[in-house]
Amino acid sequence: MNKMILDYYDPQEFCEHIESVLRNEWMGDEIVEERLWGETPQKQHLVLIISKALWYAVRLIVDEEYRNLEVSNEYGVYSDGSNNLKSLYFSNYSYRIRKLPSDVIENFEEYLKPGDHIQRNLDGCLPFANHEGVYIGDGMIAHINTEKSTTMTKTLLTEKFEAHARIDPFQGFPSPKNQEIRIVVHCLRRKSRTDICATAHRLADNDVTPEERYYTGEYNFLRQNCQHFASYCVLRIQRMSDNGPIVKRAIIGAANLIGSGVAEKLFFQQKQQKRRESVNSNQTSIEKINDEK
Repeated sequence: MNKMILDYYDPQEFCEHIESVLRNEWMGDEIVEERLWGETPQKQHLVLIISKALWYAVRLIVDEEYRNLEVSNEYGVYSDGSNNLKSLYFSNYSYRIRKLPSDVIENFEEYLKPGDHIQRNLDGCLPFANHEGVYIGDGMIAHINTEKSTTMTKTLLTEKFEAHARIDPFQGFPSPKNQEIRIVVHCLRRKSRTDICATAHRLADNDVTPEERYYTGEYNFLRQNCQHFASYCVLRIQRMSDNGPIVKRAIIGAANLIGSGVAEKLFFQQKQQKRRESVNSNQTSIEKINDEK
């Protein structure tokens, strides 16, 4: 069995993880008798730990998946295992982005489960942004893509406007082939893996509501992209993982440049089309005159 994937709940392993987290915390005295255990609707085990130093503090530790994988980035969490209550329950969604082993392309069945939210760098002029999708099993991924592109940044100039929800082989997800693949581990799962995959299949089949808009022609680089798609499948909300203020400003700036390039290219294409139509029209007129003669 793959040791990186926990297919069952191990109380001893989770307890050891809790103690490891607490050893790295400055927390004062724990009120041991008030330690509260429970599980989420998706059967994730958790514990609430109350401590007192100068003030009372409450820590939530969740039995997250893929804990043995290296953390690449994180959002809405506090320390290496204890989650921020406000982020989890009131305003934001907490997650850790973890690096998958380099041989994941050849051994995806060993490392991935259907319903996993996966990520890689976006190529080209946006190396700080990411492309995301949902692994749905059997070596396939659901994501936003075009019929003939590989979701590289260069396709944003023209083809990306035709991008839509679709299902492709997982081997085609990285670009280049040796690119690092990461998994977005949401601290609290909102949906079952079965529901996540069912949503991904439905959107890829164009069975969408007016609010979902993941069919051809609805792509928007800032408001309706691959990250919105993946998060909607996994969380039931549309949001971006690239949500840091610096990254957001960089993406908006790049989007403006891309938009200018698109407008210029479309204008050039329209001029070429009009020129061709004019040539064809003149050619038709000449042929008509010759016929009359």
